[in-house]
Amino acid sequence: MLVARLRPLVSGGTSKLAALAGGCRWPSLGSALTPAPVGQHVAAPLGGFTGLPSEVPTGSRAFGIRRVKQRRRTRGRIIQLKQTHYEPKPDDYLPLPMSLLGSGPIRRVLTAGTVEGNQLAGAVSWDRYKCDVRGVRWHPVGGWRVQFDKRDYEHNFFVKCSCYFRVQLYGFDRSKELAIQYRQRLEAEWEEQHQIWARLDAEREASRLRRKEEKVLARQAAAYEDATGESLWGRLDALPPAAGSSSSSPFPDQGRR
Repeated sequence: MLVARLRPLVSGGTSKLAALAGGCRWPSLGSALTPAPVGQHVAAPLGGFTGLPSEVPTGSRAFGIRRVKQRRRTRGRIIQLKQTHYEPKPDDYLPLPMSLLGSGPIRRVLTAGTVEGNQLAGAVSWDRYKCDVRGVRWHPVGGWRVQFDKRDYEHNFFVKCSCYFRVQLYGFDRSKELAIQYRQRLEAEWEEQHQIWARLDAEREASRLRRKEEKVLARQAAAYEDATGESLWGRLDALPPAAGSSSSSPFPDQGRR
């Protein structure tokens, strides 16, 4: 709108342009509208239009201007935690199982923070809930849980076992002992199954190699017979019959094949 109004003024002459520049409220606009001396080059403003301001002057009122300020999600938050000195744990370190917090009474005792709760927590022997055997953990149901999950994709054999030894039936120490023994039994049976697979694979491989050798010998015999007209094994009727065989053939299983 302002450009459309200034175009007839600029085309009308320099007197109207100077008069408008003298009564302008914005100094930058007035300096832009003032005609330059002859032979002097005036650079165009940053806005791209000749005679228009590229930005709001500093001394003008800002009640109609909205300054946009980008707000980031991490504003006022701690992005990185406080760095502390790393202290390595000992080799025999064994943490308590997280399943202890799955029991309501134990969780309330640990999170209460009262004097009575601290006394009760100090009176409990927490080392009894630790177990260094893989796959044996304390469970909130009140017993020791045994987990065993093995897969053998080559033989298409999958085992997934989950067993509970409850303290109510066997007692605390006895249930833990039974859980450890059961886990060791599952591992021993898995190793035994691997040995059986190894033996069967070896027999299968030996049978395959034997059949392959027989096929090679049969091809050699056929090639020799085609070349010479005689059998590689000689005359079959010249061989003596097998002992205890009523068949005329020297090979008892020749007719079966």
